[in-house]
Amino acid sequence: MTQSTPDRRARVLVIPAAAFLLLAAAPFRAADPVPLSQYLGYARASADWTWNHWDDIIDRWKKSFDPKNVFGYRPPGGLLEMAVIDSYFYEKDRKPELAARAKSVLLGYGRFRSQYPDWARKARPDYEEVLPALPDFFTAMRYIRAYDTLKKFRLFSTEETAAVETLIADSMAYLLRTQEWGPMNRSALRAETLAWACRALPGHPQAATWDMQRLALGDDNWGRWEIEDATVYHGVWLYALCGYADAQGRMPELFETPAMYYYARYFLQLMGPDHMVPDFGDAHRHSSWQLFLVFFEAAAAQYGDPGLKWAASAIARKFIDFKNPTSVGLGYNLLDCARFGTDRVKPVPPSNLSSEVLDDVLGKKIVFRSGWDPKATYMLLNYKDEGDSGRLFRDYLSDTIPIEEEKVTHGHSDENGIVLLMSGGSTLLHDGGYRDYMPSGPFGAYRQDYFHNRLCIRPEKMFLGQGPDGTRYSVREAVPGQGLLEFLRNAGSHRDVPTEKIDFLSFPDFDYSRTRVRDDSRGYEADRVVVYIKDPEMFVVFDILKSLRQEYFTLSQLWHTRQVLSRGEGWFDTRYDKIQNETLPDTKNLLIIFPRNGFRMEGVEPEKRHYQDESLIHQTTSRRFEMTETATLVAVLIPHSSSESPESVLERISLVRANSPSEAFGLRIRAGSAEFTVAAKTDLRREMVRDAPRPKYTYDSGKFSFGGFETNGDFIFGRVEGSGLAYTIINLTKALYQGQILFEAQPSTFGLAFDGSPDGPGVGKVRYWRGKADLGGQPSAGAGRSSCPK
Repeated sequence: MTQSTPDRRARVLVIPAAAFLLLAAAPFRAADPVPLSQYLGYARASADWTWNHWDDIIDRWKKSFDPKNVFGYRPPGGLLEMAVIDSYFYEKDRKPELAARAKSVLLGYGRFRSQYPDWARKARPDYEEVLPALPDFFTAMRYIRAYDTLKKFRLFSTEETAAVETLIADSMAYLLRTQEWGPMNRSALRAETLAWACRALPGHPQAATWDMQRLALGDDNWGRWEIEDATVYHGVWLYALCGYADAQGRMPELFETPAMYYYARYFLQLMGPDHMVPDFGDAHRHSSWQLFLVFFEAAAAQYGDPGLKWAASAIARKFIDFKNPTSVGLGYNLLDCARFGTDRVKPVPPSNLSSEVLDDVLGKKIVFRSGWDPKATYMLLNYKDEGDSGRLFRDYLSDTIPIEEEKVTHGHSDENGIVLLMSGGSTLLHDGGYRDYMPSGPFGAYRQDYFHNRLCIRPEKMFLGQGPDGTRYSVREAVPGQGLLEFLRNAGSHRDVPTEKIDFLSFPDFDYSRTRVRDDSRGYEADRVVVYIKDPEMFVVFDILKSLRQEYFTLSQLWHTRQVLSRGEGWFDTRYDKIQNETLPDTKNLLIIFPRNGFRMEGVEPEKRHYQDESLIHQTTSRRFEMTETATLVAVLIPHSSSESPESVLERISLVRANSPSEAFGLRIRAGSAEFTVAAKTDLRREMVRDAPRPKYTYDSGKFSFGGFETNGDFIFGRVEGSGLAYTIINLTKALYQGQILFEAQPSTFGLAFDGSPDGPGVGKVRYWRGKADLGGQPSAGAGRSSCPK
């Protein structure tokens, strides 16, 4: 410790009044903004707390120090963040003790390397030349930031300057020994660190090399599409890009790029009722919230956007305890909230409801929501695959680092998975978590498909056994079958499968999506149809497999929960009481209903998921399929009051058979005096019967009968109450109900036939038709009178 270093033990904790602004205030709404002064108050107080607890911090670090750490040498945490905060406030206030505190960190930081034994250093070839004082590229830039601020005040002697700059240069040499490049978090962090080194040491002999590599890494990230699909790393990447721009004074320029505008809207639209971006991919619950907070504050300031300011305010109000400023890491983030943010923009939550987020090429997510308040109903469907963009970068990563259980994008095998379902403040479904340990836990925990709320498919037949008095075998006693997880589990290695959106539509009474996974090597495609019925509120989920070859297939529709409160044949009432150490609101339960559907099995199995004991609920079928044959599993998900008995709902939902189950599948739902029909066509290509003349389809080739309806549409949503029918039918030429024409498209001329046949009449499909009909008379809308050609 130099002579100018103040006595840390003599200091008392002084928290500025700004840190207590809310203590006497009325209960706040989620959208109440946090004044930038309050962020600064927390940052200053957290640095004071760290200084006053310096000895305890170092003692704990020494006791927990692990020379066998897979990442190598790791210095104590918190000190660099304190130095950045102190240097910032020294620049503002010119209080000498703040500069002295920051200097003591910068000048003494290299001494912590003495804790690392020589045998451990010799075991690592990257430490051959020098043991870096800044080995962690997640935090190395913080040392350089503090020095960059202080050096302009000429506070360092010649010897001190040389020591600090040598430490930085040696650490940059180490950083460049290991390369990870492309538009992703670890590359952006390296670029940010190099940008700060170039700024702080512009005349250093290695500055040109640093700048070359800064450009090499930074240009791959600046204005580019990120290749990752993982909440924890999205936050890291966004924050690193902001830091990279900050080091160069280019923050407005960064947010002028179309990519950053896209990501601002993308993450805003993902915000859930728990006031955070849901965890998906490599992530755990509420991952990187403090990094998203900085990003939303910066984006709100750059775009002047009230919705982005609302997102920042909601996160801050949910997670930050301003009365207990003891996290200097958070204080470092909040300092940047104040530096990048603004008080001029007032928070206003968005008003849109269910939507694609934001597209079916890059984002590949769909949110179903009833609103933006904490009690709203929210479901996130993720159908993101590894994708086609960033091929060079993805190949480099898969060829260079140990990636097997995850996508190269840090995504999981969660294609067509339900990431999160919330209602009434209760968490009803959630994602599986990151991993138990590196590179993944047992059976690929928690990345493989069986850790997610999705359809799992295997091109084998499961041994099902039989129950007492069964007739599958020559004996009548029970024959135990395989457990589902025993059958599904493997090493957890990810299979790359493409996905696509087939359809998404949102209406006042229901929302509808259809998304597809295709696995050519295993010989199937699988569509997930999600229908959000808004009154009475429930979700209907159809999983439809189409075999692309003759094959045995086992299909399992999986739902994960913490507690199965009660169950019966075809139904389970469930609850999440906690996620790890967080106790969750229990205002609502989730009733999962499996309507009777031919031969299948159902059950509950224990599992380890998201670092806790959970239960897997499934319905499964297993048999041989012919080419193009289909099979459907359907579940009804009903959020309901925890005080409401689930049995009262069960008899209201029944399976309805189409004229051919292979053509369509659906349900009838009774609610009071109303009766709903929900049906999906199983194979959208079966009706394509000719190449010429166009259209390839006819009404007869695509029609099916279901619950009183006849149509060639892809999807039916009908509501009968009394003598009135309200209906929506998607992608159709004609529809009838109990023989009454509801809608019939008119013929037009189709020409230029490939077979040279003359121009002639044909009927093309309309996108959808919504109408009402009096079942005692004529429909009130949409009925044509021309015949539809066969």
